[in-house]
Amino acid sequence: MTRTLNPTKEVRGSITVGGDKSIAHRVVLISLLSQQPIDILNFPDNADCLASLNAVQALGVQVEHQDDRVRLQPPASISVPVDTIIDCGNSGTTARLLAGIIAGSNLEVTLAGDESLQSRPMQRIIDPLTAMGAEFFADDGHLPMRIRGNKLLPFEYTLPVASAQVKSAIMLAALASGCSVTVRETVAARDHTEIMLEAIGEGITRRKITPVPVPDPVDPRRKRMQMPEPFKREISLSAQAKINGGTVNIPGDFSTAAYFFAAAAIARGRVEVRNVGLNPTRTAFLDYLKMCGCTVNIANKTVVSGETRGDVTVTGAKLSSRKIVAGNTVNLIDELPIVAVVAAFAEGTTLIRDAAELKLKESDRLASVSENLTLMGVKHGLLEDGLAIEGGRDFSGADFKSCGDHRIAMAFSVASLFLIGPSSIEDDEIVRVSCPNFYELLDEIAR
Repeated sequence: MTRTLNPTKEVRGSITVGGDKSIAHRVVLISLLSQQPIDILNFPDNADCLASLNAVQALGVQVEHQDDRVRLQPPASISVPVDTIIDCGNSGTTARLLAGIIAGSNLEVTLAGDESLQSRPMQRIIDPLTAMGAEFFADDGHLPMRIRGNKLLPFEYTLPVASAQVKSAIMLAALASGCSVTVRETVAARDHTEIMLEAIGEGITRRKITPVPVPDPVDPRRKRMQMPEPFKREISLSAQAKINGGTVNIPGDFSTAAYFFAAAAIARGRVEVRNVGLNPTRTAFLDYLKMCGCTVNIANKTVVSGETRGDVTVTGAKLSSRKIVAGNTVNLIDELPIVAVVAAFAEGTTLIRDAAELKLKESDRLASVSENLTLMGVKHGLLEDGLAIEGGRDFSGADFKSCGDHRIAMAFSVASLFLIGPSSIEDDEIVRVSCPNFYELLDEIAR
């Protein structure tokens, strides 16, 4: 369905967004390995998370929807026919994390998905899980993918690139098989899996490597700081690690909140998102907005189920451009489409580099962003690993393309609020992948 979008005069309001998608996936999939039931508060009713819920049901988890929670009753054991096919829909998180659990279980299961998911790379999990002892049968590292689980070997692995999904797949494989594992990160990725294992399980240890003073080789009278290890973080699971069960209260999804913060930033308005997740690996977008000139206030900060949350208010201002490279790009990877939209309205030229990973998402997000910026009339360059965007104002309304990608649809729906004349977005229902009520929330703050 194509939706017409009109410019707004003011952006202001206070909203609550649905539960964090990344956390929801993990608690649902981990329920397969739990010794006791798990109760989920604030479960997000989006298509991606429902794919995980349907997957664990197919493997024996009993799902009960209660008034304020979803209760997951794990099976005594997982046993399914060898011709079982699990449909992961559009969800790469479902496919990659579930692959880890199957790899460490006595199962033979095929994972499938929609056309978009079939185009996304799975080799990044196949390689380490195969090294642990699982068997994979896949066409050039893509879905559909048949997995034959085994009793896995103890494993140590340094992630070649920052990837929370690869890290999580390895840890869940070890948890399912009852073997020890150590994962090391040279660039810190999201740590929701580790936090959850600590909150409702046991047997996990984490070590953060920090620089230490050593004698300067040029002048021994001086000291210089040096990393004692060639990595930044180390996560270990013992062979006795387990999931005990319990209650997980999911905070609001920060990546969803980012679209509404961006609207406030561009409009020089003010938006509050209540009870939103503030995991430090997720909130780089707030730092970006502050560097661009916005004011960010956080109230009622607390920790629930191991995850930090609070009420965040962003007040917009005249925006200035900023360079986004290396670690900043990694920390903003999900928000880069909306970063590009903010950059279009910022003074100066924004350079985004080291973002080649965006080519492997639900769409080639670099190309999708570029196509829609062109429709707006924004001067920009599409680079091999990023974008160069010349900011300005007075762009024309356009018929935007969602490109089958929820984040592209939401980003350019926000952009449409500040264009001259009406715009449209085709396939607006794609936002159901992460935020089914996105347009209702947008209506609440755009006045």
